[in-house]
Amino acid sequence: MELGDEFDDEPMSTRYMIERQRKLGESLRPIDQLRAVVLGAALSDRLNEMSDRQIGQLLFDFCWPELYVDGPELIIVTQAIDRLRRSTGGVITNEEAQESLKQQPVCPKCGNEIFLHYGIDEPDFWLCDRVACRHKRYVGEL
Repeated sequence: MELGDEFDDEPMSTRYMIERQRKLGESLRPIDQLRAVVLGAALSDRLNEMSDRQIGQLLFDFCWPELYVDGPELIIVTQAIDRLRRSTGGVITNEEAQESLKQQPVCPKCGNEIFLHYGIDEPDFWLCDRVACRHKRYVGEL
């Protein structure tokens, strides 16, 4: 891949933009760092078009795994993720949370829990939590 690929006319996925900006930003070459800034501006524009739930999903996918288990940052980001992912429903009560757990679907492939992921560059989907399985089912599929 050429360094200038991020500036082609073909649209790139949001996930690719994030990974590419990280890679360019870590480069020691000033031109790559400048490209990271330009790509960051394009990413910011893309994020402005996303829903709160999609932003929460990106926090979960890209930020949450980088945090320390015993750090306050993990608690803060987890709280932000939870709030953003339920933002259209407002505050969730303990009763609603327990009811939601009772309705948690199971993976048809392995029987493990599956969790809702809000689509970024694709429709929303359910994903099996078991690493060896990772079965994906799009919302609305039977």
